[in-house]
Amino acid sequence: MKNLRQKIESLSLNFAKEMSILAVVNVLLIAALIAMFFINLSILVIIGIAITIVAFNLFYLNRYNTMILNKEKKLDNEFIEIFSYLRIYLYNEETVYSALKNISEFASPKMKDRIEQLLSDIDEDKTVQPFITFARLFQNKVIEEVMIALYEMVNSGNKDIYLNQFIKVFEDFKTRSEDENEEKRYRKFDTLNMLSVVGSGYIMVILALCIVTLLGEATNGF
Repeated sequence: MKNLRQKIESLSLNFAKEMSILAVVNVLLIAALIAMFFINLSILVIIGIAITIVAFNLFYLNRYNTMILNKEKKLDNEFIEIFSYLRIYLYNEETVYSALKNISEFASPKMKDRIEQLLSDIDEDKTVQPFITFARLFQNKVIEEVMIALYEMVNSGNKDIYLNQFIKVFEDFKTRSEDENEEKRYRKFDTLNMLSVVGSGYIMVILALCIVTLLGEATNGF
C-alpha cells in the first residue's frame, strides 16, 4: 500500500481521492453481483460480473504504472527537443556548461530540475560521472551514449571533431527514437482495435445471457 501511495503521489494525484473512487465502484459492482444472485439470474451472468470486478481492479491499479511510464517517456522525448537547442549553442561556440544552462530556460520544471542538478554536480565533479548520473534518470538507456559524447567536448574546447561526434550520436539517437515511437503508435492502434472487439463481444455475451434468462423466467411464468 505504501508503494502504491508513492506511485500515486509521484503523479501529483490525491491518494485518498483515488482510493475513494476505487472503493465506490467496487461497492456498486459488488451490490450488482449480489442483486443478480438473489434474482436468480444465470450463473454465467454472475460469473461475468465477478470477472468484471476483477478486471476493473487490475486495470485501475495497474494504470498508475502506465501513467508513470508515459511520464518518463515524455521526459525522454523532451530530452530530444531540448538537446536540439543545445546543438545551436554549441555551434555558436558556447561551452557545454553555458549551453546546458541556457537550454534549461526552455525546459519543463522536471527537466529543469534535472539539468540544474547536472550543473551542480559538474561544479563538484569534473569527471564523466555527473553526465552518466543525469543520463540514468531517463528511461531510454541510449541517452547515456549521448551524454558521454557531450562530456568528451568538455575537455576538448568544442573542437569540431568532438562536436561532430556528439551531433552524430545525438542524430542517430533521435532517428531511432522517432522510429520506435512510430512503431509503438501503430501497435497501440492495433491493441485498441483488438480490445474494442473483445469488449463488444463480452458485452454482447452478457446481454444475450440476460435476455435468455429473462425469457426463460417469462416462459416458466406462463
